[in-house]
Amino acid sequence: MRFSALALGTAVALVGNLGIALGDCSFDNISLQTAPGFTITIDKEYKILEDTIAKVKYGLYCDSQPKGVDGVDKWFKVPVSSVGVRVPIASGFLEALGHRDALTAADSPGNLTNICLDTSKIKSLDSDEQANVDVVFSSDAASDGDKSVRLPTDDSLSPLQKAEWIKFVAAFFNDEKSSASLFSSIADAYNCHWNNLQNVAQQPHAYWIQYADNNGKPSYNIIDSSYQKSLLAGAGATNDTSKALDDSTDLKKFQNAIKDADFVIDQTNLTEYGKRITEWYSKFGYSSPQNSGVSFLLGRNIWRTDKYTSKSGVSNFPEFGYVRPDLVLQDIIGVIEPKYDA
Repeated sequence: MRFSALALGTAVALVGNLGIALGDCSFDNISLQTAPGFTITIDKEYKILEDTIAKVKYGLYCDSQPKGVDGVDKWFKVPVSSVGVRVPIASGFLEALGHRDALTAADSPGNLTNICLDTSKIKSLDSDEQANVDVVFSSDAASDGDKSVRLPTDDSLSPLQKAEWIKFVAAFFNDEKSSASLFSSIADAYNCHWNNLQNVAQQPHAYWIQYADNNGKPSYNIIDSSYQKSLLAGAGATNDTSKALDDSTDLKKFQNAIKDADFVIDQTNLTEYGKRITEWYSKFGYSSPQNSGVSFLLGRNIWRTDKYTSKSGVSNFPEFGYVRPDLVLQDIIGVIEPKYDA
């Protein structure tokens, strides 16, 4: 049975620990490669991180907070030593940068999937614990007052754009050079695999899909966000995302829209462990999949991103997959073009 996950377990081992020591107050001027939605401006005494998506400016300084600097919304003394996280991607970035030990509080510590973390030592990020951290990485720049810093959590950015936010996080540790080196390696690998798969003789069809229950009302979606579209295109797959439905509640139209797929990648939240293939068939309305005449059902080519989870069943994809798009792309290529030598 190919009802399986993209093999993202390697991401935990291959995300590097750079072993950067805290305390360095030099500011390194680095370039951005992908227009990721933020900018970094360096001054002799401070640096400005501007989240151009949320339109928030963060000022970072080493010694004394600069005076007379206009337009800065929040100031942080760097390098920070204690971090709270409300979004899993922040944990992944910290691990990649070698600052796992700086993670002292989390919205839901038990949902963190990094096997190298001792979650028993990570405190719940409640109002009392907010006072004990230097910065809180969140999906909302206003979630924790002056301590909150937004990281992107939706899929409107491409895989490399989202991964380049590692430089944004690194700035709070004065690790810009190290993050730039790591991201350059990730981007080189990603682009190499992407370019290798752009001239496939017979391009397979693939869709990224999701079922959701909206207050008891089923919803069926073909996901055509930049993140998913880029990964499928990078693996040499084609699809007609114009078939994304105006009425996502129409099951028959959804089934008809994806019936030409050779592969589907699904990110539905499934809960019946040990019976998830049965649960998946039920949610998507396939009562007799082997008699359906649908290619991806006959070939059992239904793939998911949650092979590795926390003990509470939380997928490690948002924690590590977003950080290492090169590995994610390799996994998708391995599914679609198994003879490709990565």
